[in-house]
Amino acid sequence: MKSRKMVAWLLISMMAGSLLNGCGKNSEGGNSPGKEQETGKSNSDSISKTEGSSATENSDKPFAGQEITWTDTGAGAWEENVEPIVAKFEEETGAKVNMELYSHSDYLQMLQVKLESGSDDYDVIGIDVPLVASYAVKDWVASMDEYFTDEEKKMFNDSAYEAGSWDGVFYAPAMNSSSQLLWYNNALLKEAGIEIPESTTENRLTWEQVTDYAKQTLDKVDPDGSKGISGITFAQVSRTYQMNQIPNSLGGKNIGDDGYTAEGVINDKAWIDGANWYQGLFNDKISLKGITADDAADFFLAGKIVFIVDGTWLANRCDKGEMKDYAYAPVPAFEGHESEVGTPTGSWHFGIPKNAKNKELAAEFIKFMSIGEGNSMWLEADGDVPATVAGVETMMNSDKAPEYMKIAAYESANTAVPRAMTPGYTEYDTVIQNTWEDIKNGSDVSDSLNNAASKIEKVMEKYNK
Repeated sequence: MKSRKMVAWLLISMMAGSLLNGCGKNSEGGNSPGKEQETGKSNSDSISKTEGSSATENSDKPFAGQEITWTDTGAGAWEENVEPIVAKFEEETGAKVNMELYSHSDYLQMLQVKLESGSDDYDVIGIDVPLVASYAVKDWVASMDEYFTDEEKKMFNDSAYEAGSWDGVFYAPAMNSSSQLLWYNNALLKEAGIEIPESTTENRLTWEQVTDYAKQTLDKVDPDGSKGISGITFAQVSRTYQMNQIPNSLGGKNIGDDGYTAEGVINDKAWIDGANWYQGLFNDKISLKGITADDAADFFLAGKIVFIVDGTWLANRCDKGEMKDYAYAPVPAFEGHESEVGTPTGSWHFGIPKNAKNKELAAEFIKFMSIGEGNSMWLEADGDVPATVAGVETMMNSDKAPEYMKIAAYESANTAVPRAMTPGYTEYDTVIQNTWEDIKNGSDVSDSLNNAASKIEKVMEKYNK
């Protein structure tokens, strides 16, 4: 088992930049933006540091004197990291980039209004990846196929490319990705006399093992439940991004291949078996109902959770919170399904609104930010999981990257399952979250999944015409 040996990593400056030389968060889940850490009020102030970018001074630069406006989430979290990246792009191209960042909720509301109205205010937008299909079907975003060559598309991990596409068209290159690990409290396990065996992506723990370890630990350290310790917690309780990994790891899909079908998909054997296992954790008091997605990480830091599934960002929270005795492992497999592990993935992607004024420059900026030097700068500054083949390879071979980041990079390239790719994702997400919550609280599993499938099928009628 990989114990905590955190190394300050400054690796990815050589990542896509050195390999590609500039050629060009969340929705639910701790990936909005990248780490679910956007804070602060709406910030509409543009950032436009144009270092000598007049057409006269930079006539030898490809986009001298031109400008674009980029809007995204991340107010209060991204400014410090993206300002030097924007400045670098401006320096190399002679262009000017005006940037507007908003809080997550304000951003999604604002963007929908702008896109629905056909506004040409923005040339580059940030897209929460589950919404790609919806934006594409509504004809809100332009195809990226004419701007990205086949070779450039192959620079993305399969899961990132798939999530940014709809109906065979590429719409949204990825900024970064995300993944999850199993984290655990070594102090509680030691108190119970339990030593977790070595676990790797090739030889994982099983959920059956973890369930047994959790039960043994609770029997020793909190036998009557008076301390309020949870044996197993999914940090994003009931949220689609994280919970669907349970049926995914049993071979289940998130939605039919057509992007609309739920019957026979989310109520199949994989979903029923996974939901029964999850509900059993609460019935057996291995998991506690009182922990929510808003406070799960705080419970772990307080020593009240033995095992928690959470993102790479948990390491920084533990270190800042002075929690010393923790460790991590790859997400477990279910017995008999070791080759079917499915891990959460996805974060923020880029798009070009259909009515953007300067699509050529917008595409150049997106290349810079997704497969060029800007992406390597972003990953170095923000510590996110790469969405490119080159980024994953660089991280996996680095002697500076923490082991938990190498695990996350591996998962993003090998076991990642994109969230349901459907134009009706918003409605799908609401139904699925409510269903996982009902199952947690004891509803009949088969009835709950059948009802969810029926509701989703009904919702999809307005999209599948």
